[in-house]
Amino acid sequence: MMTKPLLARLILSLLLGAIAVFSYSPFDIWPLAYVSFTGLLLLTKQKSAKQTALIAFIWGFGYFLAGIHWVYVSINQYGDLSIPVAIIILSLLVAYLALYPMLFAVLLRLFNKVCPAYSLKQFIILAPLIWQITEYIRSTLLNGFAWLQFGYSQLESPLAGLFPILGINGVNLLFTICCGLLAYLVQQFIQRRLHLSKYKLHIYGASCTILVIFAASFWFKHINWTQLDYTRQTNITLIQGNIPQSLRWSSKQLNKTLQTYAELTQEHIKDSDIIIWPEAAITDFEYNQQPYLKALDLYARQHDTAIALGIVDLVKNEYDYQIYNALIVLGGLTPYQYPTKNRYIKHHLVPFGEYIPLQQLLSPIAKALNIPMSSMSAGPAIQEPLTMKGFKFVTVICYEVILSNLLWQNFTSDTDFLLTVSNDAWFGNSIGPWQHLQMARTRALEFGRTLLRSTNNGITTVISPKGSITKQLPQFQTAALSVTLNPNTGLTPYARWGNYPYYLILTIFIIIIFLRQKHLK
Repeated sequence: MMTKPLLARLILSLLLGAIAVFSYSPFDIWPLAYVSFTGLLLLTKQKSAKQTALIAFIWGFGYFLAGIHWVYVSINQYGDLSIPVAIIILSLLVAYLALYPMLFAVLLRLFNKVCPAYSLKQFIILAPLIWQITEYIRSTLLNGFAWLQFGYSQLESPLAGLFPILGINGVNLLFTICCGLLAYLVQQFIQRRLHLSKYKLHIYGASCTILVIFAASFWFKHINWTQLDYTRQTNITLIQGNIPQSLRWSSKQLNKTLQTYAELTQEHIKDSDIIIWPEAAITDFEYNQQPYLKALDLYARQHDTAIALGIVDLVKNEYDYQIYNALIVLGGLTPYQYPTKNRYIKHHLVPFGEYIPLQQLLSPIAKALNIPMSSMSAGPAIQEPLTMKGFKFVTVICYEVILSNLLWQNFTSDTDFLLTVSNDAWFGNSIGPWQHLQMARTRALEFGRTLLRSTNNGITTVISPKGSITKQLPQFQTAALSVTLNPNTGLTPYARWGNYPYYLILTIFIIIIFLRQKHLK
């Protein structure tokens, strides 16, 4: 039987998980992330392992329900499923994701003998380490779902200065350490140990550590790790076609879509060196559109302009075929001839959206969702950059922009710009596209490069190497965004070393945990 104190803790944990959504875009109230995760740390001390697991699960359910409720729009409006079925599918997804905070709490409890509960060592070393492990599993298992990592909530906080040094994983780690210090301070206050000198020392140390982390991060935020190259300049136009998701894959809509993008391109081609269309702007197989693509290529070369466009590529062989989500470049030095080499093929596919995990078991769900192109194949992890008018673009498509390590594998010192194309129309007028944009902004900050983001119906933006939005189109409008840009040179520490410093910190944490020494309290 559930007691009133336990019920109160469950309600509180649900609320603490849910309020974290306001720390992400478009709200950006970043201190709430500390309230949410610190609350989780403090609530997981229960008399039984079952209570610990239940409270952490409820916290995770509130966290992910509030954070990704916009998936309902895709399921209900564009999957053509009834409201009850859409709610059930969303609930199952949220419940699955909530298992990871539950796993975190259970593992934290299992290691009580190594790091006693509510000790300083547990809060600032063991808890951050286990959280990173469970987040890694969440980001990789069944191709992973790395959405809503707490580090992204800190894009507007002082910790943002650490993105060019440690990347998203390092900021996640520092964030959890700060929360651990806050939890320790709260716990000491609750236990009324302030009058004991040994605890005063710990309290002063914890407080000073938080201040030092924030002060150092704030100082790093003002360092210019990369510099503009004023000797090179280009005019780039991003096209936002604003094709309704309900019509995009209709054969009746295809000609109108081609006409829309052609007209927008024609309006800006005289003043643009490079024009970029969004993901799958042409909703047809590339080999079916050869006359259109060759005419567009000739038009681009006549105006000395490069055009990058999203398209679906079907490659047949003797026994099978593969479907790829591709971005190809027209208007090169030589006429377009299928298949061109100057293309990017999406590597990291989205489960159910682009491929079906555990296909024999889960294919009925995919059929029920009625998602077009849900049997795609992945391109290689490492690909040559797209080259347009002498500039090199490290490119990712849609969801891939949240995968920092994928960009790092393809990034080189002579990379000029970062480029991502997307179609967030699946999520309607929800907070989903804003969260997606927040993660794209983080990539620009990590690598110290301008990031260009072309989307179907928003949010189309140009993001500075500091992670700020320099230009942006309104959502749900057919429009084009033109900008004159200089590339950046130089490397941020993260662009140079990637996650190696982060791995080093984790290794040190593991060594500290298992050293036979007196427990910190």
